[in-house]
Amino acid sequence: MSGITSPISPTVKPKSKTYEGSCHCGKVKFTMKLSPPVEDGLVTSCNCSICGINGYLMVYPLDANITWHSGFDSMTTYTFGKGKIAHSFCSTCGTSIGGKSTDATFFADNRAVNVRTLKGVDVDSLKLRKVNGRGSETKLPSDAPRRMSQSQ
Repeated sequence: MSGITSPISPTVKPKSKTYEGSCHCGKVKFTMKLSPPVEDGLVTSCNCSICGINGYLMVYPLDANITWHSGFDSMTTYTFGKGKIAHSFCSTCGTSIGGKSTDATFFADNRAVNVRTLKGVDVDSLKLRKVNGRGSETKLPSDAPRRMSQSQ
């Protein structure tokens, strides 16, 4: 084992990037900090019914890393099945913004954000993580950011 070093350095912080996002009509506007940046990480492409119909390409930032500038309270939400995720849409233009867990024990600190709502992102160049959501239990990717503990 000698000569093997950890790829994670405690003094190096992961690269992050801030994105501007909005719905089509501009009523819902937000900024989001994501680490790693969308261009460097994996984006989830799920084949479940709602993701397929809405063309979702999802990332999972911590809620604390999203700043809502307008329209947050006017978004419409939709749940189905077990109601574990509240999907959010602009109430004016219908843009699919993303989703939020309704279960405090299920990734409650994260929000799914549709990459297609982010300005300046070339979706054709993204690295996709294909998720088979059609017949499986609802879950977020294992590498979705987790809430940092108080000791960190």
